[in-house]
Amino acid sequence: MVETKKVTIRDVAAMAGVSPATVSLVVQGKGNLKDETRKAVIQTIEASGYTRKIPAPRNSKGAQFALVVDDIANPYFHELYEGLDKVLVEAGAYISLLSSHDSVSRQSSLLTDLWNSDISGVVLVPATGTMHTDLEVFENRRRPLFMAVRRIGKTPFDYVGASPMVGMQLATEHLISLGHKKIGFIGGYQKNFAYSERYAGFASSMMSHELHLDPVNIINGGSSREFGRLSVNSLLADKGRPSALIAYNDLVAIGIMDALRAAGLQVGKDIAVIGYDDIPEAANQPVPLTSVATPASKLGEMVGQALQSWSFDRTYAANPLDITYPPRLIIRESCGGA
Repeated sequence: MVETKKVTIRDVAAMAGVSPATVSLVVQGKGNLKDETRKAVIQTIEASGYTRKIPAPRNSKGAQFALVVDDIANPYFHELYEGLDKVLVEAGAYISLLSSHDSVSRQSSLLTDLWNSDISGVVLVPATGTMHTDLEVFENRRRPLFMAVRRIGKTPFDYVGASPMVGMQLATEHLISLGHKKIGFIGGYQKNFAYSERYAGFASSMMSHELHLDPVNIINGGSSREFGRLSVNSLLADKGRPSALIAYNDLVAIGIMDALRAAGLQVGKDIAVIGYDDIPEAANQPVPLTSVATPASKLGEMVGQALQSWSFDRTYAANPLDITYPPRLIIRESCGGA
């Protein structure tokens, strides 16, 4: 017996000569579409044999959610997933972990496929370079799309996360209180809104103390451990190297400490280092890493609770949720006096 291939929204769109988003609007009975367009799509749906799964209610057992992150290897996102899973499993729901590989186009494809499935809601850690326009097609849908950890500017979507700017101010003020004046900032991508917020926190504290922001000591373009290693090598060749470094995240900070040890320098004595995220590995380094804690597991639990109580009645644009968890600085041995 030959199995018949299931007709998808993409198939219907191709047959009707419209976009998948247009077909989705017709299926949901929404959107400001021309009558002839809506009629043509309906006729194509009827002729194609397309059938739509009805999403499980969010508050019922069997509801399915998805967490889409930019880097599935980042341990911070595993903690975020665990927090989400803890809350949703208790409610009889499920959560899948997917990766955009930090690609906006792949992210868009994933979101489109999810929205055209029986998914009950999506939690998104936006890929680098994501703009509001990349997500417009997902506005005004009767399912939640939460931004988590990172903002992408002003959008009508709900947000749960910490305050990156406040977190970096805590880190910078701590180093300044120890007597450091030459402080570098390593890691992150300029197109990433999270980078903008974290760097703004660092820069605002430096400027409030009238300390120089030396471009030589500000290196961006990566968020991995390897990027941290490579970045430090160029700084060490400079006689006017900084006495302290703040990393975009803990992975970059750990790479920085690797490179410092390889160069025969003592972390916390020769150069102080602070990370961001407070992942489990931070406390287990040869010199335990001082880090800004934005508890991923706690944030995951908060998102899970918000998903369970989410209501379309309030509408995205009129009243998007903005749930912010205060960051804390966890001080360990990687910071010393200047």
